[in-house]
Amino acid sequence: MGYKREETSEYHAELYPYLRSWGLREFHDEASYYDWQRETLSKEELRDFQQLIEHRCGGEDVQGDIDFYDRLARRDLIPVLYSQRFQYYLTIGTFVCGRIAPANKVLDFGCGVGILTLFFAQQHPGVEFVGFDRSSRSIEMACLEAEKRRIRNVRFEISQLPPQQISGTYDLILSTHALFQAEWEPGIPSQTWKTFQRPCDPYRQEQLEILTGLQGRLNALLQALRPMGRMILFEKTWNLGRRILFQRALDTRGLFPVSSPVFCRYRSVDEEMIDGPLYEVARLSYGVEPFEWNEEPYRGSGETLYRCTGIAAERMGQVLLRDTVRASITGVHSQSGSWVFRFGLWNEIVPWGLCEYSSGLTGLVIGGGEDQDLIDQLVETVRHITESDFQELVHDFWGSMIQAPEDPSMPCYENHHPSAQIIYESLPSKCIQQETTFKDDMGREMHIELGTTTHLTYLYCANTFDQRQLVLIDDGRAQVLYEYYRESLQRPHGPPA
Repeated sequence: MGYKREETSEYHAELYPYLRSWGLREFHDEASYYDWQRETLSKEELRDFQQLIEHRCGGEDVQGDIDFYDRLARRDLIPVLYSQRFQYYLTIGTFVCGRIAPANKVLDFGCGVGILTLFFAQQHPGVEFVGFDRSSRSIEMACLEAEKRRIRNVRFEISQLPPQQISGTYDLILSTHALFQAEWEPGIPSQTWKTFQRPCDPYRQEQLEILTGLQGRLNALLQALRPMGRMILFEKTWNLGRRILFQRALDTRGLFPVSSPVFCRYRSVDEEMIDGPLYEVARLSYGVEPFEWNEEPYRGSGETLYRCTGIAAERMGQVLLRDTVRASITGVHSQSGSWVFRFGLWNEIVPWGLCEYSSGLTGLVIGGGEDQDLIDQLVETVRHITESDFQELVHDFWGSMIQAPEDPSMPCYENHHPSAQIIYESLPSKCIQQETTFKDDMGREMHIELGTTTHLTYLYCANTFDQRQLVLIDDGRAQVLYEYYRESLQRPHGPPA
């Protein structure tokens, strides 16, 4: 049994004006958003609004969470509250809407005031939609909006899972940011700071499912899912410990991904978010070859690229140029003078590109092994680049840094992503100077290590909740990392940000 994929660009185009019809606005900077808040709400309303947000406690207090959404389910407050999620609605709404077919009856669990539920019903008039939410005021508003927009293929009900059970069965169940109760729970820790692998511990799994509210909610939804039905789920599970907790909860209940899970990028005002992944799951009886569960860290294209200018680029460049230079491209700019762009792969682990102007500018771009393709693309771009395009390329890579005051503590390379572990393990001629392993105030095993590699000093930090940090600096400025190391040991929660 298969199902078709709808063209999603059409839904994206329809969703934008639909969100505007709710009064939502798209903002790209915090200042504009908060200026609009102050223009829209009185000082008293703004104070109450902020207090509600502060007292919500991330969903851990069930009644407090219900009260939060009950009090904010007002037509005049919806734009202020949900405009922060404009890009979220665009991204998730587009993905989900294109995956609804061939369902005939759909449950949207945690529908809130019905913003996306009503859009789905509007775009699929032949499908019956039911929206569930535990906030009675939100359900009341969703019903009013459905009547106002004359959308007849949808109804809304108050339901809190558990203890309530769901009446009826559905061939598609949607849940976005509604299954996890404890937003700050980091999930299952790794075995040690050296690995991302998690032990199989059924007792710990069950305890975390209860703590996060996942167990009761997921079990209730499964009872309402038809044997050949699907679920589309999107939770705050970018953190690997939470993702593995969630995936194992699905796996033990006989649910498997029937399409490739999708990590979603969107903006929340001026902050770029990576969220999800978005799962489409079903029982094996669904008849589709399932995808394998992936318990590896997420690695986005280009996310580990690091750029620097000035003394950091010059010092690191001296180290890199001692290794093999794989490409050297020269040119002349009418205003900035001659330039040379060199590319290489330091010790076969770190791809890099070094740009030097005769006027004195030095810029470096350096990455992890997974960035090799991006560096290769950069080589081909520079080989055939025009004078004006080259100036634009330099500005895109280092523009904001060129005019910045020189910072002598600027690292030659810094990586806060899981790939830092791969580079750390591959560092040549590694010699540990100082190291310590301890438990921080959250019970996480933390390792901090200071050492030397070929013509560089490194600092490496790792813990059992997947945080990794690798800093490389030239030997002439190594004192910066020695001070950083000492400061880290004085902090019970680990290294400073």
